[in-house]
Amino acid sequence: QIRVRVIEGRQLPGNNIKPVVKVHVCGHTHRTRIKRGNNPYFDEIFFYNVHMTPLELLDETVSIRVRKNGACSKGCWIHIALSGHFTMTFRNIPVSCLSVFLVMRKWLLLSDPEDTNSGAKGYMKVSMFVLGTGDEPPV
Repeated sequence: QIRVRVIEGRQLPGNNIKPVVKVHVCGHTHRTRIKRGNNPYFDEIFFYNVHMTPLELLDETVSIRVRKNGACSKGCWIHIALSGHFTMTFRNIPVSCLSVFLVMRKWLLLSDPEDTNSGAKGYMKVSMFVLGTGDEPPV
């Protein structure tokens, strides 16, 4: 099981924004509730039950996108100069460490994947970890 806790955002660009966060892991997507402002507090936990070996998990990614709800008439996902994106793969983690992989309350830099020179698009504080069968989640 992979657990991702979206805690809060900071310095999200724009005025009168209503951000929502989309977390995509192993083919499954969850969205936070819509909040208001440039420094939203979400505190939502998403659970992703995956049935794969640690070697298969190495090729998977964690994608976190922030959308400013109302930026388009249909609330479309925008990530060019209007919101941010963070992607991480498990590839850099040794297989023996996957069951103890842990990121606790860390600030992630959001950027525009289409324009890596455009700078920061805000920050998102998250916790995420991988639990194997029988593992206890951290406190």
